[in-house]
Amino acid sequence: MGEEKVTRLCCIFAGGPETGLPCLPIPENAFVLCADSGLRLAERMGVKPDWVLGDFDSLGAWPEGYSYQAAPVEKDDTDTMLCVRHALAAGYSEIRIYGAFGGRLDHTFANLQVLRYLHAQGVQGMLIGANDYALIQGAGSCRIPKMDGFSLSVFALTDRAEGVSESGVYYPLNGGVMTADYPLGISNVITAESAKISCETGLLLLICSRL
Repeated sequence: MGEEKVTRLCCIFAGGPETGLPCLPIPENAFVLCADSGLRLAERMGVKPDWVLGDFDSLGAWPEGYSYQAAPVEKDDTDTMLCVRHALAAGYSEIRIYGAFGGRLDHTFANLQVLRYLHAQGVQGMLIGANDYALIQGAGSCRIPKMDGFSLSVFALTDRAEGVSESGVYYPLNGGVMTADYPLGISNVITAESAKISCETGLLLLICSRL
């Protein structure tokens, strides 16, 4: 498939069944991959993908008029994971997956595992749906911009996350401990222009959801 990398950002369209458009826009000049029926979401948004990958059991036909690569139906990787592997092989350091929510729970959980896989590869990942977006924060800090009508939830993705701090939010936290067996950080509200989330050890799952 041999395309040249022209930007560090790759956007992948997954086949989630949400009818609404993603809550975050598609950045300009992003390299775009579609995973099987994710092509329908791209078409609704007026985005032409650079490649379409998958076994095309969901799309129900070969994606004529597009560059595509077919995969066997019986395979270990999901169609979304096929796109992720392609993006990693091409050297992209930021990958956003659109259409990642709203369907079967097992597919949503698989996408969350993909997000953790990306983090383990040293790649910044994000899952984006019509009403939610999610990302992982390891040791260090990040800022989450305020979006009207959205909450911010912070969960421990590892058994423990220590030195967790949240500022710019209604319920601040300073150097706290979060564990994976208790939902301490659900449904906070960003009160500043952005929230700063940090931790010293462990992994955090950050989810912004439409109220």
